[in-house]
Amino acid sequence: MKEIYLLRHGDTEATEKGFFAGWSDIPLSPKGEERIKKLHQSLLRGLSFERVFCSPMLRTHQTARILVPDDDIDIVPEIKERSFGSWEGKSWAELEKEYPVEVKEWKKDPLGFTPPGGESFKTVLSRVSSFWDKLLKMRNGRYLLVTHAGVIRCFLVKAMNIEFASTFHVLLDPGVLVKIGVNREEFPRVELIQNNGV
Repeated sequence: MKEIYLLRHGDTEATEKGFFAGWSDIPLSPKGEERIKKLHQSLLRGLSFERVFCSPMLRTHQTARILVPDDDIDIVPEIKERSFGSWEGKSWAELEKEYPVEVKEWKKDPLGFTPPGGESFKTVLSRVSSFWDKLLKMRNGRYLLVTHAGVIRCFLVKAMNIEFASTFHVLLDPGVLVKIGVNREEFPRVELIQNNGV
């Protein structure tokens, strides 16, 4: 049995103020640090992992270090957040006002649409799929991936064999934990654990 824990990083200025961060390398906020500390003391207390994988972004690395201060952390570019290009730093309301045509295109095609200077979720799904295949080949055990909401959505597509747009029915707040149990004889089992510790 393989257990894959997908953790969204803690709160940041972007999640608190409601703007797209993407590849902008912003740190955890004090609230985010506190949320992850409480997660460490509750839901992940006493758990050990075969390996810990982390997106290259500062906010994910800070999250991982709170959880595993003494363990090795493998930096994995494939689980980096989507680049939103010139849309980074903007809120949804600003995008609807400044880019109304593009926002309509995104709503019509959430997987294929590419923001100006950014990347599509189709591109993100491709790199996440590559790492998912690597994970499945690893020995049984418990694995922790500290990553981003968009990347977690891509993992749900792979694990549940669903359309990408369907993942927007799932709320992925900062600090949310998604546990995927993988057994070769069965379909992967997905458990969503919201961390409301702050």
